[in-house]
Amino acid sequence: MEGGVTSARAHHLALVSGLLAAALASSSLIAACEDRTGGDEPGRDASTLDSAAGPLDSGSEPDGDAGIDAAEAGGCPAGSTFRKARTTCPGAALSPPAALTTALGAAARGDVVSMAGMDESTAPCLPVVVCTPNDAPTMLFSDSPEAPSQDGVLYADSVPAGRYRFYVYHANGGASLRKFPIVVLNQGAQPAKITILRRGLAAPSTAYVSVGKTVLLDWLADRAPAVVTVPAATRVLLDDALDQLHAGQNELVHAIYDVTTDASLKVSFVSVPAAADAAAVTAGLGLLTRDVSHQRGTFPAADVLIAPAPPSGAAQLKGVQRLRLGLDEADDTLEGVDAPTGAKQLLLGNYGMLYRVALGLPSPATAAISARGGAWGGAVRTGTTTTALPTATEQLATTTDAVVVGSLGGADGGTELHLLTGGGSNLPIDLFFVTP
Repeated sequence: MEGGVTSARAHHLALVSGLLAAALASSSLIAACEDRTGGDEPGRDASTLDSAAGPLDSGSEPDGDAGIDAAEAGGCPAGSTFRKARTTCPGAALSPPAALTTALGAAARGDVVSMAGMDESTAPCLPVVVCTPNDAPTMLFSDSPEAPSQDGVLYADSVPAGRYRFYVYHANGGASLRKFPIVVLNQGAQPAKITILRRGLAAPSTAYVSVGKTVLLDWLADRAPAVVTVPAATRVLLDDALDQLHAGQNELVHAIYDVTTDASLKVSFVSVPAAADAAAVTAGLGLLTRDVSHQRGTFPAADVLIAPAPPSGAAQLKGVQRLRLGLDEADDTLEGVDAPTGAKQLLLGNYGMLYRVALGLPSPATAAISARGGAWGGAVRTGTTTTALPTATEQLATTTDAVVVGSLGGADGGTELHLLTGGGSNLPIDLFFVTP
């Protein structure tokens, strides 16, 4: 991702590096769609997503793991529903090298430490249940075509009142300044309101990984909600700040919004020149053809909550245990639909998904992350503290180092981690725990 638009186009094949270990970005799992529905035609209503996109994970089959089914899923906290269990974790916990234990004790969150002398990937998993929070948003994801040079609608969907995450990730493939704002249309007879709960923005840049981490840190920060009123039969910008982000050639514009809406609205992600009145011109824009290497679509259940398998705390062992994120081991690849065409989509890499890790470890442990699918960077929040991972460099670039997440368990046993992968990074990763 550090190179230019060419390397940028590889980043959403990140999960393929885990699926086809020797062939990162060598193939695409989703074909390009040729539909050119006009930007003013209504998208398919999000209420039909479940039947169009197929089931997420019913939880009735615990992914080959024994011991827990949906009826026994007491490990899911109140306010969430059971999806799957990951409870078959044979083997003794791995013994960490003394040098790693010492380094973890001296490190701050975001520091990189060496795992020399330990094959972390051989550690047994930590038994968990995977749950969907009841307030998990549906994500509208726009990253295809990733680097447009022409005007048009990048992605659009008509959605009912509810909670949503809007994800923008586009580089300017042309020579003139370009922007990628979000335009909202109220097709109803009464005014509608959008409440922006979280917003992550960064200045356009060709340092794609740095942009991704900056956006995550901004999105994780607390701020007062902002209300956007959409008059009846009118289009408005979701956020003027996004409209003011003008990208030069090969520069990336990235943004993440969490919102609630009180009425049905049409949401359009558009590509227009920097000087254009996006709200005024969107009605006349055609849908751009998606590219073969990246995704766009509407993806339900964009938050996942990971909790200890019951009985709570019984599975923590002394030594090293891991929780693999990506590769469908704990979490599942998000399934959705390209609303204008109806084509099913898989969100390879689960970009924009919030991992909520609520393990309640009874004994103190130190958590760290190792990269297993390629270079990785992201951000984490515990309590009110947010940290870029890693802090001093853009990415964790080797499989023999780890980035420190911090102390968990014991007196802080109830602490919940909020973890996201940055754009331009690769899954899977191992979140692993070292218990003295």
